[in-house]
Amino acid sequence: MKPGNDDKGQGAEGPAAWRQRIGSGTRTAVRFLLGYSRSRASLVSNQTDRRLKIRRPDNTVLVLSPLECDRRVSAQEVEAFDLQALAQRGRISLQPVPSRWVHRLAFVQSLTGKLSLLSFIAAAYFFLIDLFDGRRARTYLLIALGLMGASLVSMLLVARLGSGMGMRRSFKRWVRGKVYPILLLAIGVGIPSLVILASEGFIGDLRKVLEATTVWVRSAGQVLPEVSSQDRLLVAGRFLQLLFIGLLSLLPAVLFFAFDRQHQSTLRERFVAHIFRFDPAVETRQDVQTRYGKQMDEAYGTEGRDGTTRLLPTRRSPLLIATLVLALGWTFTMLSGNPSSSGDSPVDFLGFFQPLKSTLPFGFLGAYAYVLATTFRSYARRDLQPKIYSHITTRVFTVMVLAWVLEESWLIVPGDGQTLEPALHTLAFLTGIIPETGLVFIGEVLRTTLRRVKRSAKEPGLQLVDSHEPLTSLEGIDIYDRARLQDEGVTNVQALARHDVVELMLQTRVPAPRLLDWVDQAILHLHCNVGGQTDGGPDSLLPTLRRYGIRTVTDLLEASERAEKRSKHNEFLQLLSGSASNGSIPRLQVVLDAIKDEEWVENLRCWHKTQAVREEVVDVQAPPEAPRPEPRESTARASRPEVVTGKRVGDGAGAPTVA
Repeated sequence: MKPGNDDKGQGAEGPAAWRQRIGSGTRTAVRFLLGYSRSRASLVSNQTDRRLKIRRPDNTVLVLSPLECDRRVSAQEVEAFDLQALAQRGRISLQPVPSRWVHRLAFVQSLTGKLSLLSFIAAAYFFLIDLFDGRRARTYLLIALGLMGASLVSMLLVARLGSGMGMRRSFKRWVRGKVYPILLLAIGVGIPSLVILASEGFIGDLRKVLEATTVWVRSAGQVLPEVSSQDRLLVAGRFLQLLFIGLLSLLPAVLFFAFDRQHQSTLRERFVAHIFRFDPAVETRQDVQTRYGKQMDEAYGTEGRDGTTRLLPTRRSPLLIATLVLALGWTFTMLSGNPSSSGDSPVDFLGFFQPLKSTLPFGFLGAYAYVLATTFRSYARRDLQPKIYSHITTRVFTVMVLAWVLEESWLIVPGDGQTLEPALHTLAFLTGIIPETGLVFIGEVLRTTLRRVKRSAKEPGLQLVDSHEPLTSLEGIDIYDRARLQDEGVTNVQALARHDVVELMLQTRVPAPRLLDWVDQAILHLHCNVGGQTDGGPDSLLPTLRRYGIRTVTDLLEASERAEKRSKHNEFLQLLSGSASNGSIPRLQVVLDAIKDEEWVENLRCWHKTQAVREEVVDVQAPPEAPRPEPRESTARASRPEVVTGKRVGDGAGAPTVA
């Protein structure tokens, strides 16, 4: 064989052999990490609302509280209490405990991510001042890319070791968690930055300040920067203005992210606990997932294999659009004019934080005040959802149109325009700040006034108002609660009594006791308040029931059952039916018969029952004993069925067996 051919063959096989070696080494390292990360301990979670007592034959008991999560148990306890069998029955769930490598890699991921951000900032700084022909900018850019790669690898390893998910799904989850915050930051800071950079002379002043600062740092403070105070104030004022606008533009979106990180992880567990109490047909978490899984995924996000949910469970586009609209509004309001300066006099520093004195900016300021009040109230009530940000966008655009119309219509007002200009700005601000709840309040006042006019009218058939009662006629609902329920399509008492209660529990995030109390009142209100009369009219049973302390339909059913047990049911019906009872059948009896067909009555009664903690005792059978070895000559006569069923084969009649 010729040497040339030998060299050619080695050169052809070299890259393939190296790729094979690298792939084999990578697989070996991954298998080592996966094997090292496996822990013999497990996390057990109770999947029922009962207290589970798992009892062994030696009277050793393992107690799991109702819906207890992530109880650490050893491998010996898993085997001794036969927890794998209970997990297969759906009573509990078992998950391996992640190793300490997961926490270490998570720390590495966080550290490398922050260092990569600082490296990008340093690269942008050196690129802007163009020191050393851009060599430092390229160096820091390469460092930033390397740190970002290390952060990505650490993230993949954390997902692989911690939750056991595949690489593709982990990368998708990481992208969904990082892309939208980056886009929001780019919108909130990028738009005012472009306007500031496009301002006249700012780039030159910024370059002078940066170069002078660099020379001063390199000389250890020996060389003073040769920059005028006017240039320094202009650059500092613009940067503070950019920080101010960016903070105000991003604040509503930041509240949503803070809400999600603080409350989103507990809302799902709270709903599961409430649905166990509300729906008697469910016994395990699997039953809840089967009946309400799709609704929970829409409201709280899909649940991963490790029990976690994605960062933002719903649409993210309303956050982006609302942030874009707010950034444009603040840019137009704060960056429309330049601060006054003359000659060598210093720049008016406060001029950077004064809005443009016009109708549209003041209308936007009123709308932004309404936005802050709405988002903070929703944040405090744990009801901050993306649909609120769609409402914010609509609100800002509506105020803009009203401000334009108001500015044109103000021309017909007699008087000096400059004198009346502050009044116009104040009116534009009030137009933006008056929320829809104020309009709802005005409607309630008009409806109440018209109802009084109707009652005082001579014609009894005169209908000036809608016969359906507003939600504020129920106890405990204020004007803000009605505005929130109206967003879900619930506009009156009849709509609340006939709405999907589980959907309201998921979407409104009103505390379940309050929401169910409203539904309980609405059903009684619907059957006993004929004609919308709440002050003792002849067709209404509601005032009589309330005088005796009966305010909900479950109260009425409970009082009726107690009276029947005391053999006083007829007296009970006559007492509460009053003069409205005509004929032999009391009117309240007819109401009780009609109430029994209501959809949510049984669920409401189950909710109000005394919730005593139920217990479930699970007896663990003793493990089957190993069969005794037969003599060598009788090995062929060994019976396999007895070994499989776990029964010990005896050598005589009446030998005991172990189940």
